[in-house]
Amino acid sequence: MHDKPFPFNSQVEIPELQLEDKLPRHHSREFSQQLIIGAAAKEILRGLLEASNYTVYPFGYESSLSSLKMKISSNIPDSNAVQRIRSMPDYVVSSEKGLRLVEVKFRKISEHGGQPGVYLKNSDLNRYRKYWDESMIALISPYGDRFFCQEVRELIPGTMETKWFDYASFQRLPQMYPATSDKLKAFGVAVDKLGSLWDEQKGHP
Repeated sequence: MHDKPFPFNSQVEIPELQLEDKLPRHHSREFSQQLIIGAAAKEILRGLLEASNYTVYPFGYESSLSSLKMKISSNIPDSNAVQRIRSMPDYVVSSEKGLRLVEVKFRKISEHGGQPGVYLKNSDLNRYRKYWDESMIALISPYGDRFFCQEVRELIPGTMETKWFDYASFQRLPQMYPATSDKLKAFGVAVDKLGSLWDEQKGHP
């Protein structure tokens, strides 16, 4: 891992050490790195939306309940409340169309049958559909325009641990947030660098 903040532009620069300080001590290095990459992806999307004059409010991510989400473990009895908190979307985004709950996912390209796409956890999709059916998944991936989105209710879970979706299963982000269209290229550079960081951490034992 780098000792300096990720080499993104100033709008999405993330101090790695600050993020690591927020992580529970029992997390493995690999899991901690995945959390850092996930947090960086959320900041990239937030920077893109705010630079496009949309208003972004932390909901699950960095909200008053974020520390509770991190601390929920097996010693807390499972319940609808626990599952609802665990699956809280990351942001509430305000636009001229109203408010929308947005869950951010970063995924590298995973080919299936020679076609590019991504894998999503069925357990996550089931929770989102049950507790936050009105939410949207914002997919960040080093493919095409880098920023995609889709209503949770349109992403049908499978029966295995994960389900593969091709990129055609998602809309381009500007279809939902048109003002982002002319900024995709600039923020896409940050997505590519995040993808390289993902490859780097996967290469470590």
